[in-house]
Amino acid sequence: LYDSTSGEVKCECLLFESRGILCCHSLILLSDERVDKVDPRYVLERWSKNVRRNHTNISSSYDEPVLDERTQRYNGALSRCFEAYQVGSKSEGRTAILHRGLDRIFSEMQEYDEEEKENAKEKRKTTISHEDCTLNDINDLQSPQHVRSK
Repeated sequence: LYDSTSGEVKCECLLFESRGILCCHSLILLSDERVDKVDPRYVLERWSKNVRRNHTNISSSYDEPVLDERTQRYNGALSRCFEAYQVGSKSEGRTAILHRGLDRIFSEMQEYDEEEKENAKEKRKTTISHEDCTLNDINDLQSPQHVRSK
């Protein structure tokens, strides 16, 4: 079934409802109805290339011996948090202390994020004049980011 006003597609096979994938029946129906763009609700976040996946930070035995900085920070923070959870779960009082500490940490990180956003806005407002730049500065600005090959 296809509702052209709302862009909603329903199929008896319920593949989208169970797996999050539009079935071939729905795609054929959309093709027959000459629909060029699918409603955004049918494109789940997990299919986006910009989705942030936490499992990429977890190290495994076959990873390179030298991990990138973000993964090293993640592993260090994870081990510290695990220690805090073990100690904090021993009693109600310790759990309350742990929760208060985490609340304080989250508020500090939000303040830090807001400061970074403000600093980024200020940096975007400044422009570089041709008198202030050397040839090396210009080359640094124009050179593409280094991408590691597989």
